[in-house]
Amino acid sequence: MSVSCKNCGKIMNDDARFCSACGTQMGAPQQAYSSGYSTGYPAPSRLIRPRVGRMVAGVCQGLANSYAWDVTWVRVITVLLTIFGGGLGLVAYIVFWIVMPEEPLALPLPTAWPPQ
Repeated sequence: MSVSCKNCGKIMNDDARFCSACGTQMGAPQQAYSSGYSTGYPAPSRLIRPRVGRMVAGVCQGLANSYAWDVTWVRVITVLLTIFGGGLGLVAYIVFWIVMPEEPLALPLPTAWPPQ
């Protein structure tokens, strides 16, 4: 089965990690949970704090991205836990801020050397 690149549309093999035409990273295949059965939902991705779309530190955005939740609901639940949960939301946010790694910087595309 072949997969097409999201950026340029070139047909690639399933095991391709990058597009040979434009260099875009291909999406990783979804794997089933290790318990041996499939739940019908995609496996959660790695927890990272994204650099785009965050309000304070990116904790709520990272949780929403990882588990395919709506970021607005994650933020509302965090605020409600902070106000009505005795500060539990704030403590959890700070712990996640410390524990979750930040998304790495995107490197610019390589250019030909020496410049022409």
